[in-house]
Parts: sequence; structure tokens; C-alpha cells
Amino acid sequence: MDRIDCMRTFVATVRHNGFAAAARALDVPRSKVSKQIQALEDSIGVQLLLRTTRSLHLTEAGAEYFDAAREVLASLDEAEQRAREGIGELRGVLRINAPMSFGLRRLGPLVPVFHALHPKVELQLVLSDQQVDPVRGGFDVTLRIASLPDSSLLTRPLAPAPRVLVASPGYLARSGTPQTPQQLSEHPCLGYCYLQSGVSLALSKGQETQRVQMSGPMSANNGDLLAQAAEAGMGIALLPNFIVDEALAAGRLVTVLADWSAPPITINAVYLSARHVPKKIRTFIDFLVEHLSGS
Repeated sequence: MDRIDCMRTFVATVRHNGFAAAARALDVPRSKVSKQIQALEDSIGVQLLLRTTRSLHLTEAGAEYFDAAREVLASLDEAEQRAREGIGELRGVLRINAPMSFGLRRLGPLVPVFHALHPKVELQLVLSDQQVDPVRGGFDVTLRIASLPDSSLLTRPLAPAPRVLVASPGYLARSGTPQTPQQLSEHPCLGYCYLQSGVSLALSKGQETQRVQMSGPMSANNGDLLAQAAEAGMGIALLPNFIVDEALAAGRLVTVLADWSAPPITINAVYLSARHVPKKIRTFIDFLVEHLSGS
């Protein structure tokens, strides 16, 4: 039994939540995945996975072994990468997770540019607006417009993501344009908020800060969906510039309370803490800093 190969199969099975999915990811027969997991369990002498006809679950021992195996494999891959660095061009798989809107609007156009610079790097991108676990998801780099509180992760700021309050011209003509932050409470809010309690928003102008409670008919975890609702006249939304800049330029949306600013947020790269960050990860993050800082 090749212990390292079996460990890779076990980690892939957990990450992909099943033998069949792991087999597809590894491009091997499903029977091989099953045999390798069984051989690993026999070798260790404990059951790692609980199997049913429809699901797969880690045992307590399996959860501990998964964390240890992931670290061993990461260290091995890291050592191999260090050995290759300096003797050839950058290569290998780079798994990236990013929010949907940012991935489509900012990251997508940069992928061909990075590929042209490093054609031997295989980019695997997963776009999701959920706060995924970078470790369990097997991501080398996770892009988030918020930091993830995990001591095992490092965060590097890439670029600011200014936000603006926007609404459609039709909505403002019908409902009036707020002249002060407090007047926002009289308007429906479209945002990343819970409808029952609304959202408390702090706006600043110079040294002055005002906080207003907003609520509305809709909330969502995707900015493009909120922008579409704002364009349709459902209310006022607070959204990053990179989502609404085209609609603002075309006049489909207009800014509200342009003299007031929302608290700044930042686009961050989140990656696993290690003594030696693989060169492909460092290079990709440096590339994003260079190309996003002026966007």
C-alpha cells in the first residue's frame, strides 16, 4: 500500500463528500478509491468513515486523521514545490474561492492575464457567496470582502472596496430623495440584512457620524441580485462600486447621499499559515495586489 497515495484519496473523499466525487476529482475508478480507504483503515486499525447508502461521515478518529493527513500532504507538496522553485517555471494546481459578483466582475478578466504569465499553473476557481471553510474546502487562496477569524489563516489586503448608496431614478422620483442619513429609515433597504431586525448603518461626513436603522422588503447574499432589485425600483441599496459602476455610468442607478461615506471594507486574500508559503500562492496574491490596487 502506498500510504501517501491512500492519504490523498482519503482527503479527497472527505473534501468531495463521497467516493464517486473523489474518483472523478482524482480521475481514477470508484473501486480504487474504496479499496484505498479500506486499506488505510486496515493499516491504521480504526474506522475513519461511516458509510451509508446516501451519505458519508467522519468518525471522531477520522476527523483527527483528516486534519493530520491534510497537514502532512500540504508539507509534502510544499517541500516538492520548494525543490522545483528556481529550476523552472511556476506550475501546479491553484484552487481559488471568491464571491460570485467579485469573481465575475474583477477576478474573471484577470484570469487570462495570469494564465499568459504562468501557463503551467492550472487554476481551479469556485465562486460562492457563502463563507466557506478554506481548509476543509481545499482552497489555496480564498478571496473575501471580510476577514475570516481563524488563527491558522493569514490575511493580506488586496484593495479597498468602496461602497455607495444607490437607487433607480424612477424610485427616487416616486418616493423622494433622502437628504439626510436619518431619512433613510423612511425608505426600503435592499441589502445584506435580516428583514426582521433590519440593519444598522453608520455613515460619516468629515468628523460627523450618524447611525440609522434600515429595513426593507428584500435581502440577499449576492450584490448583483440586489443591484437588479435597486434598478427595478424596489428601494435603496448599499453596494460596492465594482458592482454598480456600470449601472451608475449608464444612468440606471444614481447615488444617494453622495457626501456621506459608509465604513470602508477591503478585499482580502486568505490563505493557510505556513512557514513557507508556496511560490504559486505568493505569486498569485502579488499579481492580484498589482492589478486590483488601481481598479
